[in-house]
Amino acid sequence: MGYKAEFLSQAEVCAIYQCLDGHIHLKYRTLDITMDACDFHQVAEVFIEALRILQKVEKSTTEEIDLENMDLLVKV
Repeated sequence: MGYKAEFLSQAEVCAIYQCLDGHIHLKYRTLDITMDACDFHQVAEVFIEALRILQKVEKSTTEEIDLENMDLLVKV
């Protein structure tokens, strides 16, 4: 790995950067995973799919129920 890197994205606890050797690094706290572009693409797709699923779960638990317009069956 080269001594300089180009940061592609970063946040408080993680970063994605490319070293001078062309490897893409996913750094999370003290963990630094090195991969080639093909592997990075697969990892990114997995992250995106997980985010989509998490958003669906969060959205379904925060939806408001409109009791006034809800169809109810009355049992006698």
